Amino acid sequence: MPVNKLYLDLLAADANPIGSLEKRVIEFLEADGSTESLDSAAFDQVNGSKIKADYLLGNRGLVAELKTLNASPKDRTERRLKERFSQPDAPIVFGSVGVSRVIADLPDRDAISKMMIDMAGRAVRRHLQKANDQIEAIKSRLGLPDSGGVLILMNEAETMIDAAAIGYTLKTAFETVEGGYPHVTNVWAIIESHRIEMPGGRRGFPHLHVFKSVEREAELEYIGRMLAAWGRFSGSRMERIEHHGDWKVMRPIYDGEPPILQPFG
Repeated sequence: MPVNKLYLDLLAADANPIGSLEKRVIEFLEADGSTESLDSAAFDQVNGSKIKADYLLGNRGLVAELKTLNASPKDRTERRLKERFSQPDAPIVFGSVGVSRVIADLPDRDAISKMMIDMAGRAVRRHLQKANDQIEAIKSRLGLPDSGGVLILMNEAETMIDAAAIGYTLKTAFETVEGGYPHVTNVWAIIESHRIEMPGGRRGFPHLHVFKSVEREAELEYIGRMLAAWGRFSGSRMERIEHHGDWKVMRPIYDGEPPILQPFG
């Protein structure tokens, strides 16, 4: 069955990161004495060449898999938009105009917007399925039926895969896919491809913590400590941002030029 209820925390940190995000995450996780790397020689005989996750966290309370979002949806999205704008009812556009303005008066504007989000979220869904399978394999192989599973999604550079697209994709994936990815009980998405607005007019990099149940208290407490520790590790402080289900709170703010689509040619 799909997941009936999903929880989403939005956080942000106004740090200025240096170096590769993936390397920083690995350094951060491996600095904790309760972390075990599933790539270490201690697990060679158990895992062999079979699929596996990346880490055991919190004295094996969580199985963690790291995934990087590095496949831009730009080309696929432009192709789909070109197909739509080649139809007779499409507007004629001169110069550079935002896609949202162009589609505002079209009868299928909601379908076009959904298509764009679906394109942006394709990699998220693919990683979610793979992580579920990898976490399941480790839980079965090591006899950890009660352990949770956390997918750590990292987006360092893909500007079109913003926090709202990630959050919406995770929500719809968990709520509509049969089975609901049962072995992924948490997702921690770290987004450094853009910033969002923070209280007081500050800007920070967004983080999403998506989880299925408030009853897994020990698991949530561990991830809460982990998120706070990441803020300290990054030289900042993680701050919770109230969103009340409004995706506009996650509106991306880019340090450079925003992503540009060219579907009118």
